[in-house]
Amino acid sequence: MEKVVASLVSIGECMLELNATDTLNFKRSFAGDTYNTAVYAKRWQSRLSVYYISAIGTDNLSNEMLAQWKGEGLNTQYVAQTPDAQLGIYAISRDDQGKRCVSYWRKESAASQLMSLLKAQNILANLPHFDYVYFTGISLGILSDSARQELLDLIESMKNKGSKIVFDPNYRAKLWKSDEEAINWLTKAYQLTDIALPGMTDHKALFKHQTHDEVAEFLQALGCKEIIVKNAQDGIYAFTQDEKFCFSVDKNSPCIDTTAAGDSFAGTYIAARIAGDDILSAVEAGADVASSVVRHVGAITH
Repeated sequence: MEKVVASLVSIGECMLELNATDTLNFKRSFAGDTYNTAVYAKRWQSRLSVYYISAIGTDNLSNEMLAQWKGEGLNTQYVAQTPDAQLGIYAISRDDQGKRCVSYWRKESAASQLMSLLKAQNILANLPHFDYVYFTGISLGILSDSARQELLDLIESMKNKGSKIVFDPNYRAKLWKSDEEAINWLTKAYQLTDIALPGMTDHKALFKHQTHDEVAEFLQALGCKEIIVKNAQDGIYAFTQDEKFCFSVDKNSPCIDTTAAGDSFAGTYIAARIAGDDILSAVEAGADVASSVVRHVGAITH
C-alpha cells in the first residue's frame, strides 16, 4: 500500500450551484471555493489525505452534497450537520452580452454558523494535526465578527502546532460592510499565512495595489513566505524571500466559464507543492488545470 504523503484540510463553505442552461432551466451541482480547491487537490495528488471542514443541514440536498464530497475522496468526519439550517445557494446566468452574472442566497445558512456548530458538536476539540490548512476570505466573510475571530484563533492554533497555512483572499465585496472591514480581517488572515495566493484584481480593488511587486512587498512585510500573485492573462508571479518567477499564460486559450479558475489553480498548486514540486512546476501544473476547467461550464469538471 502506498504511503499517504501528507494531510490537507480545507475550511469553508460549499453551496448548491444553479447554472442556467436557458431562460427557464438550470443545471444543479455543488460548489464553493474551499470545496473546489479540496477536490482539485485530491484529483492532482490521489495519495494526499484531504479533509473538508464545513457545516450543512440534514435535509436531502445536504445529504446529497455530503455524498458527493465522499465520492470525491474527501474525508468528511469533521463536517457539522444541523437540522436547523440549510445550504446556501448561488445561481449563474449570463446577460445579453454573455457576461457571467452570479446571485447568492446564503444568509443564515449552516456554513455561516460554522464555528458555533463545530463547538456545539465537540468537533473542534477532536481535530487532529493537519500538515496543510487552506481557507479563504469567503471562509471569513460569511461569518459574524466573533466567529471570524474564532476561526482565526483556530488557524493560529494549527500554525503553532506546525501546520502550514495557505490563504486566498477571494475578495467578495458583498460579504463585507466596508472596505475597511475587509482589509482588517484579510490582513489578520495574511499575518497567519505561510503560502499566499492573492489575485491582482482583489488587491487592486481593496488594497489599491497596482503591481504584483507591490502585492508581494505588502505580504512579505506581513510574514508570508511564499506568494503567488494571479494576474489573469498578464501571467502568474511567484515570490519567495530569495526568488521571483513569472509564468506566462496562453492568452488565446478558450474560456467558457471562469467559475472555479482560481480554485482549481489553488488546489493543484497546493497538492503539487505538498508532493515536492518546485514553485515553478507547481504554478505550471495549476495553470494547466485551470485552463482546462474554464473550457467547461460549472466549478467541478467531470
